[in-house]
Amino acid sequence: TGLKNSGNIGKIVIDPTNENLVYVAAMGNLYANNAERGVFKTQDGGKSWEKVLFVSDSTGAIDIIINPKNPKQVFASTWERVRRINRRTYGGKTSAIYKSEDEGKSWTELVNGLPVKSSNNGRIGLSMSQQDPKIIYAVYADQVGYFSGLYKTIDGGNNWNRLNDAVLTD
Repeated sequence: TGLKNSGNIGKIVIDPTNENLVYVAAMGNLYANNAERGVFKTQDGGKSWEKVLFVSDSTGAIDIIINPKNPKQVFASTWERVRRINRRTYGGKTSAIYKSEDEGKSWTELVNGLPVKSSNNGRIGLSMSQQDPKIIYAVYADQVGYFSGLYKTIDGGNNWNRLNDAVLTD
């Protein structure tokens, strides 16, 4: 329910302790710049929605994960993506990873060890260890969609290291 103008949805996550608290990663209308992009949150099971993360009218949220042991902690990846008849942009400097410690009230862009502010950053996928939520993986694609790198944090997103991904590209 709701979010009728959000267009394309990247992912939906539900707070494991409160089924009425839901986050949506929305890409918006992929064929036009629009404000219905970013992370949206509902606290009443979808009756009403609040936009809690907005980067730009050409950047939406594509992936989102929630810490199962501390549901106030949420991570989201954004993807700069615009498609026109004469132009296709599938990445850019606003493709990034964000972290919230307060259920989406405030967000911090994660930068330590990650490729930040690169015009070649494309889609970013996220995955969190269910046993140890401080371990998070981020897989990066470039603007074309090719594999660009695999990153891992063991401290909840404060510091990232690129993994030896040579095997993945061979």
